[in-house]
Amino acid sequence: MLYRIFGILALLLSSVPILAQHDFEYLGVIRIQDSLMISYQVMFSEEDGNINGYSITDLSGPHETKSYLSGYFDEKENVLEFYESGILYTKSHIVQQDFCYVHFKGDLRKVNERQRIKGNFKGMYDNGDTCIDGEIVMDGFGKVLKRAKRMDRKVNKSPFVSKEKKEQVDLVRTLDTLLMNQITADEVIRIFTPDQNVKLKLYDAGKEDNDRINLFIDAEQVLSNYAVTRKAEEMEIAVDKDGVKIIIEALNEGDSPPNTVKVEVIDSRNQMQTLTNLKKGQKAGLHIIQSDR
Repeated sequence: MLYRIFGILALLLSSVPILAQHDFEYLGVIRIQDSLMISYQVMFSEEDGNINGYSITDLSGPHETKSYLSGYFDEKENVLEFYESGILYTKSHIVQQDFCYVHFKGDLRKVNERQRIKGNFKGMYDNGDTCIDGEIVMDGFGKVLKRAKRMDRKVNKSPFVSKEKKEQVDLVRTLDTLLMNQITADEVIRIFTPDQNVKLKLYDAGKEDNDRINLFIDAEQVLSNYAVTRKAEEMEIAVDKDGVKIIIEALNEGDSPPNTVKVEVIDSRNQMQTLTNLKKGQKAGLHIIQSDR
């Protein structure tokens, strides 16, 4: 799966950022020591040179992590700088204090022109100590998506590609999957919130297909044989420093496998969304932790 992701990124990376109401989204890789590559995505808004947004490292991987992003763009000097500071969620088991945060500096003529973001970064721990350094290369998501659609059309029209291969190759669908925050069997996403209470919402984001689940909060069963519908099931959940653990158990795979439930966690700063992807009997979960970061 990992090699497929990087193969897709290598095929699709080009040089046009997508602009929508001063929001920018870039997709690419972190290169470490010329041999290791980690998928990387940034989403930010720019106003008067100030950058604010998020980054996601290791998309769809076992260490997928979404962090807060801040920085600035100096139009006179053609320089873009940003740094990560604090985690919104992570699938990694690494403790928060041991995360290596990206501090990036690179050349950029204008934030809204057709350009690639490329430059070196320094990795730093929370206490300021250095960790891993490397290079970041990213391109605008808009052009990446266009190229994926164009390549899908070429594959489907080619007489040299078998029908079976055509059915297997769908770059747009693979890209959508890559960018979708999914939790699969036995995965746990740790979510950090500054609040003592958060809102949890469960619903079917697509066609209702009779997906049924059990829901446990700190080992207490809150929902039993619950049929997920388009109407959201909402509840307030108290959170402390030790956190609260939420487990979703798939009781079936509905009329359209697998069992998929859209899960939202909403606090005063963010609205985090994820999608379960489970077979009958499988479980996945969220660990929501109160944090001042």
